[in-house]
Amino acid sequence: MNKKSILFLVLSVCFALTACGSKTSETEEKASAASTDSEQPVAVQTADSSAAQLEDEEDDPTNSEEFNVSVRTFDMDSQDPGPGYEATVNNKAGKTIQVLEGRTEGYPPDMLKTFGEVWQTDINFDGHTDVLICLGWVPVSDQHFVLYDAWLFNPDEGKFICSPNFRDIYNPEVDREKKRILSHYIARDGVQRVYSALYWQPDGSLQEAGETWVVK
Repeated sequence: MNKKSILFLVLSVCFALTACGSKTSETEEKASAASTDSEQPVAVQTADSSAAQLEDEEDDPTNSEEFNVSVRTFDMDSQDPGPGYEATVNNKAGKTIQVLEGRTEGYPPDMLKTFGEVWQTDINFDGHTDVLICLGWVPVSDQHFVLYDAWLFNPDEGKFICSPNFRDIYNPEVDREKKRILSHYIARDGVQRVYSALYWQPDGSLQEAGETWVVK
């Protein structure tokens, strides 16, 4: 075999190897593209599932443990009918559930510093978060009482209903262990607290049970 024949054989082998490498690379690119295309529907499906879940949360405000409540107060200097509030309740998705409206007594200005403050808790022990709006402080003798409007979430109606007489309870506290609401005032000695217990009634009101005790 002469030199020309040997050179021709070497060039042929190199060309064959180069062509084979190109086909392998092309095959790998197609396989990679096919793999990427097969993942896209999964991603879209996941996104659709999240959107559906978010839509369900918007339709059912009880899915949120807490609400976003913004309060607007007005007529702050009014004695009759007294200062008012509008509390807009949104769920975590930003959807407005309800606008709560109420008024308080015409307390002195320094007693209204807490008027409109929000307290969120399951106050009637039904598993749903309720919204309480502070009505301010009531000056009584040498102390003051804090009062609230209690808006109880009604799952059957999908809205909040104001408890008839919760605002008459001074310094309310929640006793989850015994499922009752506690009220207290400071005794004449200025140290001891006199407590009483109230229990929820079917109409959404609270009734005293005649239980009173003193805490030093």
